[in-house]
Amino acid sequence: MLRSIGLALAQLILPAHCAACGNPADREGRLPLCGPCGQAMAALIERPSCPRCGRTVGPSAADLEGCSVCRGSPLGYDGAARVGAYEEPLRGLILSYKYRRHAELRPILGRLLAERVAAAPWADLVDVVVPVPLHWSRRWSRGFNQAQGLAAEVVRAMVRPMAARGLLRVRPTPHQTRLPLAARLANVRGAFALRGTGRAVAGKTVLLVDDVLTTGATAGECARVLRKAGATSVFVAVVAVAEEG
Repeated sequence: MLRSIGLALAQLILPAHCAACGNPADREGRLPLCGPCGQAMAALIERPSCPRCGRTVGPSAADLEGCSVCRGSPLGYDGAARVGAYEEPLRGLILSYKYRRHAELRPILGRLLAERVAAAPWADLVDVVVPVPLHWSRRWSRGFNQAQGLAAEVVRAMVRPMAARGLLRVRPTPHQTRLPLAARLANVRGAFALRGTGRAVAGKTVLLVDDVLTTGATAGECARVLRKAGATSVFVAVVAVAEEG
């Protein structure tokens, strides 16, 4: 009975077509995906990732000190949790939510992210959640901040406060996608500032939420500002990690 009610509600909420490929969605599925895309998503989520940088690793190729890519390298933050790698069908869900304003994907992606955060070894340490901010001009053109929407879902699941106005993006920055690492670091240096006095993060463990992590330049700069304001630790939670090269 409860299962049939749940499926009926899902049919009202989830789109009839797969959000990744456009084929008819599996109406009994948990996600707005067809059968093949649902299987691909499950395989994507099951891949192990480095608890420090979030990149895909082998079953025993990383520990809390990091993987072969990040071990010994300064990241600016203390650890990362992700749903999966930035590949299809997860990539398609993120793009639909972020650029096509498919608001029904926000709670789905947010709940998936909250589940991964809950499984992280540092989950119980988190005191406050902070979304990565957008510059006002980009927020105005897009209509919303996708990171803030995801953070709201994580907050709901974790029962933690959100400092939605904890950080401010003080200048617009070009998209990082095609920039080399050195240019990415320079691009975001000084792009963020604390909003207010910093009381929301001082002496606390902060969870920084965004949709995609690539090199970690943006997350690292946000973490630097949060630490300067007195945050004791900064962990990162993202829906996907883009693994270049």
